[in-house]
Amino acid sequence: MQEPLNRNCYEYFVECSGQYGEYDAVEFLGKKHAKSRFLHDIDGLAAYMQKEVGLKRGDVYTVFLPTTIQSYVAFYALNKIGAIINFIHPLSPPEALGEAMAASGSKGVMILDMLSKKYIDAINRQGVPCLVCRSSDYAPAIRGAGINIAEQGFRLVFPSIKKRSLYRLAVDKYPPQDGVNDNGNEIAFYLNGGGTTGKSKTIKLTSKAVNELVYKVLKLDGIHEPGVECGICVLPMFHAYGLTIGMHLITCVAGRVIPMMNFNEKRFNKIMRKNKTVFIVGIPAMFKKIMAEKNFDGAHLGNLRYLFCGGDDVSQAFLDKFNTYLEKHGAPGRLRQGYGLTEVSSVCCANIQDVYRPGSIGKPLEDVTMEIWDDNRKPVPNGTVGEIAVSGNTIMEGYFSQGKPADEGLYTDKNGVKWVLSGDLGYRDDDGYFFFSGRKKRMMIISGYNVYPTDVENLVDGLPFMREVCAIQAKDGSGKPFLRLFVSFRDRGLEEEHKKEIIRLCENNLMRFSVPKEIVVMDELPRTAMKKVDFMKLADLRVGD
Repeated sequence: MQEPLNRNCYEYFVECSGQYGEYDAVEFLGKKHAKSRFLHDIDGLAAYMQKEVGLKRGDVYTVFLPTTIQSYVAFYALNKIGAIINFIHPLSPPEALGEAMAASGSKGVMILDMLSKKYIDAINRQGVPCLVCRSSDYAPAIRGAGINIAEQGFRLVFPSIKKRSLYRLAVDKYPPQDGVNDNGNEIAFYLNGGGTTGKSKTIKLTSKAVNELVYKVLKLDGIHEPGVECGICVLPMFHAYGLTIGMHLITCVAGRVIPMMNFNEKRFNKIMRKNKTVFIVGIPAMFKKIMAEKNFDGAHLGNLRYLFCGGDDVSQAFLDKFNTYLEKHGAPGRLRQGYGLTEVSSVCCANIQDVYRPGSIGKPLEDVTMEIWDDNRKPVPNGTVGEIAVSGNTIMEGYFSQGKPADEGLYTDKNGVKWVLSGDLGYRDDDGYFFFSGRKKRMMIISGYNVYPTDVENLVDGLPFMREVCAIQAKDGSGKPFLRLFVSFRDRGLEEEHKKEIIRLCENNLMRFSVPKEIVVMDELPRTAMKKVDFMKLADLRVGD
């Protein structure tokens, strides 16, 4: 694996994958596309953006796409010419898309045809060119009534976009042009995350930060069969985890990337069975869903070598259960817990095969420094809970803020070292393993004692009848705080017995202030756009009204 140096992501991909020659680089709906075709489309789109959109180094362009091959092509094409890619969640409301484009000064937007209808007015108001992508751009030829209806709908919608072009025509229009070289330290991506304060933030990442993360992870091992071994990517590009580990990492080592635009657990397992799948990148909820399906178990699990689970906390009980399937089929990989956030390009700490401690989030990656700080930004003794602080060459350049310092959101210590204050709580043991205790804003204080929701959630999640659990601080009629537990069960027939078992388990294993005083059963817990349990919505629910 090549060191990133000051290369941009396009340069890094071309150089790293060059040693493997020709192979199948991407796949959509069973149709494989060779690396040469993938590069043709990347170079063609880069040339189109230069010649017809007029993009120059440092200009901003919005990518408003789900997990598709087009979003991967856009990643490398725009990066090649030094543009800043403004990734936006493709299900954001029209007003949010317009505001994000205006705030960033975006010079254009890419959108998927089937999602475009309700965004036409917002895009037209921006007065910028719109490049429309279609599922058929990379799909095998399909015939049928459903396709005809989709085509009719497209023909009605497409003319309504004032400045419009088609992606497939754009990538084939111009020969390759020169790009920008050795600009790895320049801002390359705007990612819209939750921010360490819980409010929406636009995070600035460089190509070098993203490449450094890929380099650190892939020093562990690589692809053994280029274009044959593959990874299924569900996470979208507006998610740092999907951008770095889900896509860029796999392409750089000549793995075949199979994007899933809409996650479906049964279909995911079918794809995994049909292909030599060595990578799975996802969030805990996704892993739970694929394991619950009848078509999950099988000899195909023996291929799994890299399993990256992030984006939310996960219990040790679930990890152990998942890994029993992998052990049964002799898989070299194991599902381990790690930790990261968008502000550090996604992953900064992980358990790996040879460095692993149950219940922990592992140890920091190479050249990443993690410390536990108190409220005065001073390190605390091992075993003491405090805020997780991260430093290293994968951290962001700061938040995008008009009229504020370029490194807004970073803390610079007395030695000039910049740190990301995560907003998460944790502690370190004497052997250097870190443990996650929950979001700082989620920590509860009950009768003067600190109560950490993840302690309760991870304990209860191990019960066989549990589907989901979320601990929330509530208040009684006199304003006194207590812990309320929201749960969903695998069956609804024995609710009262299940509640009693939860209370007994907590009473036997937790301090009394961490024992739930109330358990609310739901069919399904609400989720955020990133499919995490929406604890803020649960906290706002008025129970019993």
